Amino acid sequence: MKNILLPFLFLTLLQGISYSQDVNLYSKENRKQFADYLYCQKDYLRAVNEYEEVPGLAASDTIRFKIGLAYLKMGDYDSASVNFSQIGSNSFFYNDAQAEFFKSQFLSGNYGSLNTENGNYTSVKQLKSFAYLFDYEPLPSKEIFISPFEGNERGKLSDFYDRKTNPPYKSELTAALLSTIIPGLGKIYTKEYSDGIIAFLVTGLMGYIAYTDFKANHKFREWLFTGLTAFFYGGNIYGSAASAQIYNAQVNFRLSSDMKLFLEEKDYFVPDYEFCK
Repeated sequence: MKNILLPFLFLTLLQGISYSQDVNLYSKENRKQFADYLYCQKDYLRAVNEYEEVPGLAASDTIRFKIGLAYLKMGDYDSASVNFSQIGSNSFFYNDAQAEFFKSQFLSGNYGSLNTENGNYTSVKQLKSFAYLFDYEPLPSKEIFISPFEGNERGKLSDFYDRKTNPPYKSELTAALLSTIIPGLGKIYTKEYSDGIIAFLVTGLMGYIAYTDFKANHKFREWLFTGLTAFFYGGNIYGSAASAQIYNAQVNFRLSSDMKLFLEEKDYFVPDYEFCK
């Protein structure tokens, strides 16, 4: 039996060697398949290197578009914008490339680019509305602002608009004045309830001890606790004003976080592309 199997195994081995010699692993098609594999494995940097190193491969609009998406996913928004802008108007990917270009510009903070003439796609108009929320430019009317959106999105955008135009800030002056009248009241105004109660109790306690020491004619103690009372009273006023500043910063932070979360959930209003199945 061994004498019969050995020639068969030897021929199989020779055929395998011959086949491996015929296959060019560095051919354009094989390197493209390898780059596609890397892209689908989310190894975007190596995928881009493969796409760009193979002569003539990046000339394909499909590959150029994927290179742009890879850069976008890596956070290199400038390189992504360059690649998307190279896709011509006759390309099947032109509209998508334009939308992704403006998405890249939005993510890089270049909000002014969304006002260009090419920004006429729905996703670009939606990003343009959001750009007003992140930028320092005056907001348009609410009707214009929410016009690119439909359904439940309009309600969400209306809420963002109201929070941007009329944020629920706390006045630093009001907080300070309230704590001038009643120690700790300014902190309660800024919703720091425990700190407000503590400030009221500590300042009141220091004042009460100073008062009793004055009545008892304890010279050192009466001035010591009078000074402590003044220190806590003044600190409570300053702390209330600072508390209003912190509260307002938190209002801005929550709005920014909610908007970014909404944008991520909507994938910045651009579709997902099925290059990997």
